[in-house]
Amino acid sequence: MGLPRSLLLMAASLCACAPTLDWRLVKPAQLGLEALFPCRPAALTRDVPLLKERLAMVVHACSAGGSTFAVGSMVLGDVRDVSAAIDALRDAAARNLGATIGECRPVDVPNMTPNSRAGRCLLKGHRPDGSAVVEHVLVFARGARVYQASVLGDAADDATATTFFNGLKVTS
Repeated sequence: MGLPRSLLLMAASLCACAPTLDWRLVKPAQLGLEALFPCRPAALTRDVPLLKERLAMVVHACSAGGSTFAVGSMVLGDVRDVSAAIDALRDAAARNLGATIGECRPVDVPNMTPNSRAGRCLLKGHRPDGSAVVEHVLVFARGARVYQASVLGDAADDATATTFFNGLKVTS
């Protein structure tokens, strides 16, 4: 009886050590960036209304540790619309949660095009069922390509969001 029990305890302890967040470098060619995801992302494309147009947004996303991690991008027809698009993406994220835009801070994603409107914001809002939700959202651009990255969850951890955002690097 001692050996089976010890094997069972050893197996249980190994399962308990499995990481909740299994960080991996992902290089989705459609986005022109590399990202450090805590899980294996799936890709999807959706049409997004932005600046009186409907643009195709490619998104890579996954869920782990009680949060959803996503990064998406779209290409604008005119680079002069980048600042307005950054603001519109940030405002839409807040509107989707019924949140006001809280603390925002500037960002410097490697190889991004400098833009005073780029930044990382904390949103506190509600899901459609009324439950509380927190979203860290990061918006930036490279040329006419606008990016939005987010970490969404019940209590989306600041350190985990920082790890995710610090793993972003524009490659093209």
